[in-house]
Amino acid sequence: MQKCIRCSLCKMVPLPTVLNPKYADGCPASHLYHFHGYSGSGKSIMALSLVNGRIQVDQALADIAFACTACGLCDVSCKFIMDAERHAVNIALREHIVEEGFALPAHRAMIKNLQEYGNPEGKIGVQDSSWARDLGLKVLPNQKAPILLFTGCMRCDPGAAEVARKCAILLKQAKVDFGILQGNETCCGLPAYWTGHRGVFANTANHLVDMLDDTGVETVVVLSGSCLGALRSKYPEYARAPRAKVLHITEFLAQLIADNRLRLRSPVRRKVTYHDPCYLGRQSEPPLTWKGEQKVARGCMTYTEPPKEINRGVNGVYDPPRKILRAIKGIEFVEMYRIREYSYCCGGGGGVPLAYPDLARSAALDRLGEAVDVGAECLVTACHHCRANLSKSQQSLDKPLLPVVDIIDLVYEAAEIDRGERM
Repeated sequence: MQKCIRCSLCKMVPLPTVLNPKYADGCPASHLYHFHGYSGSGKSIMALSLVNGRIQVDQALADIAFACTACGLCDVSCKFIMDAERHAVNIALREHIVEEGFALPAHRAMIKNLQEYGNPEGKIGVQDSSWARDLGLKVLPNQKAPILLFTGCMRCDPGAAEVARKCAILLKQAKVDFGILQGNETCCGLPAYWTGHRGVFANTANHLVDMLDDTGVETVVVLSGSCLGALRSKYPEYARAPRAKVLHITEFLAQLIADNRLRLRSPVRRKVTYHDPCYLGRQSEPPLTWKGEQKVARGCMTYTEPPKEINRGVNGVYDPPRKILRAIKGIEFVEMYRIREYSYCCGGGGGVPLAYPDLARSAALDRLGEAVDVGAECLVTACHHCRANLSKSQQSLDKPLLPVVDIIDLVYEAAEIDRGERM
């Protein structure tokens, strides 16, 4: 926190990466509210003031601290010039606010549902497994398979459940031996992480890891970018990582396509761009372990012995989705201006859609405008939170800016699916 020099780099993508000055902003909250307190730097200053006893937690502070999509752009942008954990400070600040009794009312029902029913939407009844109807999928752990297809709470969203069904059909087409959890599946718990409910997140994570380990699978394939960020990056810190290898569906499908096990023969004639989800990209790096000493030279310059490796967001899942898009015949792929570790958040994370719908909508429309400005006819993503918020945010417009689809939709369209397996 003390390292912050108020350079405001946390508000934008690093200047050497700016390709269009219209799209230089990196922080959705700072972009909308135009006040330093909403930036990563502002939150570090507030957190330091709490630590030093200069201020106390109140509702005003909570309202600013939670007006953030928890995307982590401030973290990787700050690390362009220094070693400072802006995202970790943001989350620790939220957790402290919740401990002090100032959790946002807008989040309480979601957290209660997560505790009681294992998903943020509450009790959902029989439709929780209807996406897998008539597919003859193995149900783990009663049956055995080396691979688990984990859908989490995607079954609560009809659009996402349809994506899950298409994915299962694709894996069957490629003759993959896999199974599902079906009615026993729970949310990965990331909404609790986002909203500062540390204990709820840790309990959810431990419960899910036990469930995954009990299946005995070698590989867990997750459908949502958010789930990958939770299991690969946050679970080792708050609970423990599953014994199985965890992959995102784009990583798994890209390998199936490269191995010629899944053939994409049907052309999809569309000009598309790709949105990097925050928790599939910069927030999916596993935490680094380091033992050493931080020292100070000349009274102000810090350094570490031995040198400390830094998570800069560069090792997220960026290439597999792009390899898939380039493997589909007829696709014309164009990049947006803010991509990979400096991707602009869609506004769908951090508990923002529930508590700050204006912020969620502002971020989404900014991102959609960027897709339009690069000439895309369709925006593709690989996270159901992104797809949902980007699509919903256009409803108030006279005319939608452009369609938003999951990358699975395009793969399904391009694959030659057996007639008996179609939806």
